[in-house]
Amino acid sequence: MKRSFTLIELIIVIVIMGILSTITFDILSRVYKNYIYTKETNKINEKINTAIDIISAKLKYRIHNSVIVTKYPAKYGDDDKDKVDFKYIGLLQDNDKDYKILEWINKDIEAKNGMWDNNQKHIQTGWSGFDDLDEAIKTQENPKEFNLTTPNSNFNIVKLIDRNITASYGEDVDTFENNITTLIFAGNDLGGDIVVDENQSYGWYRNKDKNRTAKAVFAILDYGVNRNNKNVPSTEINITSIDENNDTTLYSRYFLTRTAYAIVPIENNETLADGTKINDFNLTLVYNYQPWRNDWWNGKSNVNNDTNAHGEVNSTLIATHVTEIRFKKDVTTPMIRVYICIQSPEVEINSTRNLTICKEKAIF
Repeated sequence: MKRSFTLIELIIVIVIMGILSTITFDILSRVYKNYIYTKETNKINEKINTAIDIISAKLKYRIHNSVIVTKYPAKYGDDDKDKVDFKYIGLLQDNDKDYKILEWINKDIEAKNGMWDNNQKHIQTGWSGFDDLDEAIKTQENPKEFNLTTPNSNFNIVKLIDRNITASYGEDVDTFENNITTLIFAGNDLGGDIVVDENQSYGWYRNKDKNRTAKAVFAILDYGVNRNNKNVPSTEINITSIDENNDTTLYSRYFLTRTAYAIVPIENNETLADGTKINDFNLTLVYNYQPWRNDWWNGKSNVNNDTNAHGEVNSTLIATHVTEIRFKKDVTTPMIRVYICIQSPEVEINSTRNLTICKEKAIF
């Protein structure tokens, strides 16, 4: 009766065990790698979705024809903003890959929504967005000034809400007197403004010598009581064009605005533990700046040589490790397509490329 293994049998068993262990290790390695890829893919997808949702929520209330794209990198100081190259987003071509910064003027939606009125027991709208052209009066003293009646509006509420918001940003001033809250007429072009002219309409990188003005922006000089009923909240406003504009056309629709927004990809200086520099961007949302006051996304202009008089530009991080950001306006509608790519800083696909996911979304 056989009581032990032969040498050959032992060798065969060892070989089989080696083969099985190799296969098992390979299977476990693949399972672990797939787990890492799946986990990282879900993480990047969530980051992209969050970034696009933030951009969509802000762009939802844009003044359509105010949207521009500017070149990046824009390595300029506060005194060099005149050198920034920009264009209306509708003029963006497929080969304009350097225009990576998106800027637009936002409607003052917080003031429009208004606030609760205890006396009337309902929410009082701040500004209605409509004026009565039959009641519009062009003042004789100044060809740029107009008196408007805008029913169902309460500019006391507008001033209160906007002052509270700007104070939270570090600038506690009268938003009307300081041209923070301003008015822009809406034209009849898909909800846009008077004219699609990125140079002369909104004050982008304002420079009179370069024919860059803010003709579409009107300062709110004053607001008064209702002529017919002194107890009714103020619906009359006196406005004047910020820049010389003798050919102003009044429209029955208008927008109030308080700030511009910018989506800016800022170079990431992060370095991994092995010394490798990450070649991507931190996507940043910039707000609380007014182009019609000579501001731009990179900083506030100085007011009366007082560095504390104009507050600070605010920003918030939207997404990290962004490798590509592109924007494109639809030809026939106000729709804007946003395309974002985000990479994993650690998970590699091969020796030259990290795991990267891209998504596109249409924003109306």
